[in-house]
Amino acid sequence: MTRFERFRAAGAFVAVIAVAATSSLARAAGETEAPAPISVPTTELRLVGGTGVGVEAAGSLLDHRLRLDAGVHAFIKGALGEAAALTRVLGSPSNALWLRGGFMFHSIDYSCGLTDKVGAWDAGVAYRKRFAGGSLFTTETGVEFVSRGRGIGCNDSVLPGASGGLRLAVAGQVALTRWLGIYGRAGVRTGAHLLEIGFLPELWAGLAFEI
Repeated sequence: MTRFERFRAAGAFVAVIAVAATSSLARAAGETEAPAPISVPTTELRLVGGTGVGVEAAGSLLDHRLRLDAGVHAFIKGALGEAAALTRVLGSPSNALWLRGGFMFHSIDYSCGLTDKVGAWDAGVAYRKRFAGGSLFTTETGVEFVSRGRGIGCNDSVLPGASGGLRLAVAGQVALTRWLGIYGRAGVRTGAHLLEIGFLPELWAGLAFEI
């Protein structure tokens, strides 16, 4: 083998080593830059105020495939309780589409001496997005069926015994620390809930504690 042939063979060997090293470094860099999974809490507690005052709690089960929500709220001359179950059908725990089914009960005392007790079933979908810093965005939509047994009337306002409507809600949370955030939610139920206005508005803000 001539000197030129030995030089060419050495150059080819060095080139192969360089390509292999470059490929290995690129693969390692890609693994290093891959985003870490976003942490999602399994237990949530919220203290809220707005159209009343309330306490809300939520828990995730089965590797965040099942979510249970519940809340109790009190307002002037009335109270409201709500519970829901959500099942993750698409996406990851931090970014997913859910199916939602829920039930709400509220009781209100009106000035005409009437107490209205209402139950409402709802079904729909929810989208929940958890960000790396801990902040949260959620939106929910669906239909509801409202029942009070029989129709009522007071001060020229009438509500039917049964009605249907839509349920819409948007919520957000800004993380202050890993376990504490500022929470807010706005929504509406368009079934026959309240005398005079019919629909049921929701506007809440408060603190969220997460584990």
